[in-house]
Amino acid sequence: MAASNLMGFRNGATSVHTSRTMMLRELMLLLEHVSADAPASKYLDAIVDDNVLAKPTRSTRQRTAQRLTELYALDPSCTLFRLLRYFWAADTASQPMLAFLVACARDPLLRATTPFLFTIPLGQTVAPVAIADHLHTQYPSRFRPSTLIATAQRLASSWAQAGYLQGKQTKRRVHPHITPVVTAFALLLGYLCGLRGARLFESALTQLLDCPPAELTELTVEASTQEWLRYRASGAVVEMTFPGLLTPAEEQAAYEPH
Repeated sequence: MAASNLMGFRNGATSVHTSRTMMLRELMLLLEHVSADAPASKYLDAIVDDNVLAKPTRSTRQRTAQRLTELYALDPSCTLFRLLRYFWAADTASQPMLAFLVACARDPLLRATTPFLFTIPLGQTVAPVAIADHLHTQYPSRFRPSTLIATAQRLASSWAQAGYLQGKQTKRRVHPHITPVVTAFALLLGYLCGLRGARLFESALTQLLDCPPAELTELTVEASTQEWLRYRASGAVVEMTFPGLLTPAEEQAAYEPH
């Protein structure tokens, strides 16, 4: 995936999941305490100085702020985070998947490994050792044995937080809760990456919704009805736009070759 730095997408080999999960609980608490119109400094102040996440030491608070920033930017000048905050208040039930989509956009390992889940039938157990085997196959020289299983466990935790897995001790594959709001956000992320028309249904992030084409179309129509996007389809010609959601600079960056 390639996209302008202005948008906030991240590529490369760095992953928060070598030390943390997607940190959904911390993100939810933070966004509850910091207003949507606050500058980036307020998010860091809330974590480090006000300790709204109830971390025991200042060094732990600083590390938490660093990891949350890596995952979500925590800066309204970053397109991904600004749009996350825009959609966040729309539907509480959508928040886990909204956060997960941004985490995937900014954590290449999470984004690259999540499709592994879709090879596992619904209802089947997903063990950390199976995830570790997949990581070893996909990245044979990247992880030391001591960190491989821990990284697999953190990925499993993130998938559970997002709604792909269910269960405490034994986790089973389930379908995540996909709403029109989540669908609109996923399609918008593809739009930011330069995709247009029907190709938006095929973007890497839209595919993470794990919806069959007919269901994805139904969700898109409903999102259009709720005015999260504008959708028109005539035969094979599909048009999707997101009126009022992007600045002129973001629109231009979304059209530029990446």
